[in-house]
Amino acid sequence: MKNLIILLKWCINRVWFIKRFPYQILDFLLYTKNSRFFYKKAPMVRNEITHTLYFNVIGRTLFALKEILALLTKEKLFTKSILLEGYDLYNPTSAYKQGTHELMWPKSPLVELHPSKVSKEFLTKISLSYSLSYQNDPLNIDKEYVWEQHVKEFKEAYFDQNDHIIEDKIINFRKDKSSTANILVDHFEVLNDEFGYFKSYLKSIDLVMEYHRFSNFIDHHILGAISESYAGNIHTPVYRGQRLSDRIIYLASVMSEIKKHIPLSTEKRNVIVDIGGGFGHMGRFTSTYIPNSCYILVELNEMACFGAYFLQYTFPDKKVATYLDIAQRVDEFPKLVKEYDFIILPTWCIQSLPNEFVDLYIATGSIAEMPKQYAQMYLDEIDRTLKYNGYFYSNSRVKVEKEKIYLYIFYYWQFKSNFLTLSYCYHPVNLIVQTSPQWIGQKIR
Repeated sequence: MKNLIILLKWCINRVWFIKRFPYQILDFLLYTKNSRFFYKKAPMVRNEITHTLYFNVIGRTLFALKEILALLTKEKLFTKSILLEGYDLYNPTSAYKQGTHELMWPKSPLVELHPSKVSKEFLTKISLSYSLSYQNDPLNIDKEYVWEQHVKEFKEAYFDQNDHIIEDKIINFRKDKSSTANILVDHFEVLNDEFGYFKSYLKSIDLVMEYHRFSNFIDHHILGAISESYAGNIHTPVYRGQRLSDRIIYLASVMSEIKKHIPLSTEKRNVIVDIGGGFGHMGRFTSTYIPNSCYILVELNEMACFGAYFLQYTFPDKKVATYLDIAQRVDEFPKLVKEYDFIILPTWCIQSLPNEFVDLYIATGSIAEMPKQYAQMYLDEIDRTLKYNGYFYSNSRVKVEKEKIYLYIFYYWQFKSNFLTLSYCYHPVNLIVQTSPQWIGQKIR
């Protein structure tokens, strides 16, 4: 009789469990593996922390349909999950006033609550660095022909007749649709006032679906923390309190892979060199996730101007060195990396780095887009300056476009040093259509 009573109670409890079973099936159908919640006891509730949930293919499809219906019915049927800056009202300070299920809490350091400002003195330093870096260039290697066009465009658009940078132009450098440099205008492919609200919202749905799709590849803690900077005054879609773009999702994947495969110690100062890193986007990630580090951005003189502005804007309390700051101290890099958090170098200045000095090199697509002479110079310098047991992260295209000739694609590279491969795979989070092998190597003796 006692056992019968126990069995009856157990059955009653199972009834409550079975009532929750449809929700469990729904979670299984809609969410990725890491987002699912399986019930072990009847009293347990579903996962209500929205910010930790990522949709699988079925969930993404239903999400898109829901957003389209909300858009078509002007939110009479559903409420939109995406806000478009420049169209919809969004106040990040108010949104992050306290924690909610929809936002990561505590606030990620990558989330900016309000615009910042760069001093006129620093803008003057950028101008002087630009001129000085051209004067001191000992290589004078021909640039890839597309960048010759960018150089002329940059000079005409961003400098006055006295070679002083135009403040309004640099402040809005990511707002200029006329630029031919894709890295400066790729965000307009999603949110663009020329598209109008409806088309921009549809493209933003695609972007958010990519955000969910790549949750299978990117560390959730990094993916949930990303948010575009206000530097350059761009507008973006906002989802779950995050200002999203294709590029920042891509760089989140790079940071995720670096954290996964490269065990850099935070007890010592890490020297990280980003070759052709654009305007320093990757520096936001390395400074956040590898805090005891000096990020060195090696770029063409034009892009170095944007990089100096972007990093000073993003980290107003950190020390950013332009070429003007270090031109007379290029033999003091061991001191400089302790003195500065960020150093912006013109391309040829990489030859001033000491032997076996760098802990991590990053090259995301840049070397494959260089003339062979430039690319080989970089590979030689990586061989020379990377520490033994140091790391090289590369994500570089391997095919040739019809419109351009990439003279030194990934499979042509030749190393003098020995490298142990730690990761070698197709990289799915890609800003270009060509195949991009991701390779992470460790320099060994």
